[in-house]
Amino acid sequence: CRPVTLDGRRYRALNPWSPTDGQLLEAVSRGEFMIQGFRNRDLRVLLYPRKGDFQQERQRSQRVSRLLALLRAHGLIRKVSGTHRYQITERGRRIITALLSARNADVDQLTQLAA
Repeated sequence: CRPVTLDGRRYRALNPWSPTDGQLLEAVSRGEFMIQGFRNRDLRVLLYPRKGDFQQERQRSQRVSRLLALLRAHGLIRKVSGTHRYQITERGRRIITALLSARNADVDQLTQLAA
């Protein structure tokens, strides 16, 4: 949850409690992507269920590309060489699972676990 600098470029911090970042982390960690990975197109279908016109689809594709760069900068995903696919790293799998578990847990559950 801190900003990262990679190759002189600053990437914002991830906020798993925000609706957009939480939805992105849930989409990336879906089970069907664990073996073959996922593409920009796969995430667009999940993040934007309704189809838009050509200009909207192009903007959405660019937005998802920036989100993928953000996840790569944080080390949560990696690019599969020679393809347009990405996979979650081992570190990313642990972090995303922990963040989503904490996001979905209520205060009583967290208090019981801490005690």
